[in-house]
Amino acid sequence: MQTIFQGTPNKPTLILQMQILVWLTETKTGDLDELNLTNYNAPLFAQIQHPGDARVGSRFAEVDFWNLARRRQEEADILVTNHAYLANHYMDTIWGQNPYLVIDEAHRFADNVISSRNDSLRFEALWGVLSHLRNLLYYSDEGVENQFNDNVQLNYLLKKLDPEILDLIHLINKLQKELYAQYSNAINKLTLSNGTLELSFQGKGLFNSDSQFKEILPKFEQKLEKVRDLTNQVLFELYHEQERMLINVESLVGEITEQIDRLDYYSEKGYQLADLLSDQNNVEQDGFILMITNSEDPLSTNLNWLMLDASEVLKQIYSRFDHIAFVSATLTSNHNFDFALSQLALGDMNLVKYIGKSTFNMKKHLQVLSVKDMPEPDSDTYEENIEQILVNDLQGKNHILVLMTNLEKIRDVFTAILNAPELKNFEILAQGMSGSNNRIAKRFVIAKKAIIIGADSFWEGIDFHNCGIDTVFAARIPFESPDQPEVRLRQKKLEDQGINVFEKDSLPRAVIRFRQGMGRLIRGEHDHGQFVILDPRIWSKSYGQAFIQSIPVEIEKVTKKELKKKLRNK
Repeated sequence: MQTIFQGTPNKPTLILQMQILVWLTETKTGDLDELNLTNYNAPLFAQIQHPGDARVGSRFAEVDFWNLARRRQEEADILVTNHAYLANHYMDTIWGQNPYLVIDEAHRFADNVISSRNDSLRFEALWGVLSHLRNLLYYSDEGVENQFNDNVQLNYLLKKLDPEILDLIHLINKLQKELYAQYSNAINKLTLSNGTLELSFQGKGLFNSDSQFKEILPKFEQKLEKVRDLTNQVLFELYHEQERMLINVESLVGEITEQIDRLDYYSEKGYQLADLLSDQNNVEQDGFILMITNSEDPLSTNLNWLMLDASEVLKQIYSRFDHIAFVSATLTSNHNFDFALSQLALGDMNLVKYIGKSTFNMKKHLQVLSVKDMPEPDSDTYEENIEQILVNDLQGKNHILVLMTNLEKIRDVFTAILNAPELKNFEILAQGMSGSNNRIAKRFVIAKKAIIIGADSFWEGIDFHNCGIDTVFAARIPFESPDQPEVRLRQKKLEDQGINVFEKDSLPRAVIRFRQGMGRLIRGEHDHGQFVILDPRIWSKSYGQAFIQSIPVEIEKVTKKELKKKLRNK
């Protein structure tokens, strides 16, 4: 409510405030998604969003939706959450005594647990926070030193604080240089389209016996804590000065408070990293990525760390629950549970396995077409052939999903068909080109006729709210790119264990994703659609049989000319 009395500089913010006020009179949950906006990037949301913890002492505690949600959790017999929340909160009391656990989309559970444990320390961003803090304290015309140069206590704190900030920046630079010095030990080097250099490391390669990183990190933590403490003292003095002099420094106080919150955030990340590095076994089990925004500058180095094996964490989660059921449409690969059992760390558990039958005749709902005269995916004309099919063959369709595996190829196809006269009635959307994935999905559902060209989560995960997809094109067999750092690190770990990476990891993952892509069409007994396979490797390569056997209906081989008729007649 406070934002209403601050005045609004523009009409869109005013309209948004009006929408929120109406929504507040109707909502039972406080979930902003109920507004059904295409994005939530407006600055107003940063001002009004909940901090994510209990507001017990607040005057709004009784009407706080967060507190209401927590009370409902305590009272509920059934709790519905996502994989990441479960992974990070499985020890919470909200699950009650002797709880049962049902994990839906279980084929994704291990990967989602891993993703929830991955983190980073963005040294460049921390450096930016410190630079901005120095500007607020010393250099801005409206800064602390210029406004309160007659306050003895504040000036004492400011003189004490600045050398500490400079020392902290120096320690950040030392950490960056230590990481950059391990360049030659990277198992994979990749330059991104924005020029960032991405180096992948096994733990033993980045934090070897020659590295001084572990010795510098505690000094960095201590110095960061010192800077945070002194900045808090400056903030306290500002509050005192405001009360004593009756002057308004609310904006300055707000900005300094924001920088302190960011220092808290980076301090937490530093402690998490220190905890990880304190156990050499963890270091050797995990993967690390250096993101270097300027490949020639060590001071542009940032650090990400990745969990590569979730087995121990999964077992800890399972031990919290009395009975567990794993549910997914794609838990098997060719009617075999081996990959899922390995991924979910269930190999040594006594399990009951069950494969349910479809409740309806899939042949009446799903048509699978394979185009037999497509060139090989690596040929120069492959994308051109895809473009021709999309431009010339879709007139009778409404919602089309084109599934690819490469963001650069997505951009090329999107650019080629965007202004095609034949598609003038379609809204054409592309991952990485048309906003966030959620925004794309919302626009796709709203549009009368639309095409999405996507990869990654568009094979699975994105919810289209039963908008009725007519046709799904599988442009390529969905193997993961070995250039992706997490993929290369995971595969290197498996190689070191003597495991056949393609047979035991790459192929089962691709088959599951392939089946998920096909599953975008048929979500229930009222759905009908066509799944079009454009990649000829499904027939020309020996591994293609794994994909063919995963399809629940007979595949029709067609030429490009025949495909056009099939798409129009369905």
